[in-house]
Amino acid sequence: MLFKNRKIILLLGLLFTQPVSARTVTGTVYHEWYHGRVTYCGQTYQHWGVSAAHPSLPCGTRVRVSHKGRTLTVPVTDRCDCNSLDLSAGAAHRLGVPLDGIADVQISY
Repeated sequence: MLFKNRKIILLLGLLFTQPVSARTVTGTVYHEWYHGRVTYCGQTYQHWGVSAAHPSLPCGTRVRVSHKGRTLTVPVTDRCDCNSLDLSAGAAHRLGVPLDGIADVQISY
């Protein structure tokens, strides 16, 4: 009987788990120089693909990124040494982030 209750509690916890509330960070764009290189997570970086780098999130974490009314879910495939989110050019283009600059983006995960 005790184990059945634990299963129910675990299932309820999974059903009502919400993503971390959105917070604003600086979004930057990877330089094209990194195209074809192996990322921290062992994948090959594709400049026009959809991916991101974050200083502390684990590899494979899917991050919801929003900018000017556009939203995109991107996987974390690399680390960065900044306090922001580095976006691939493909992700930045889809979000409307200028490819040669930086922008404030909202993230949740």
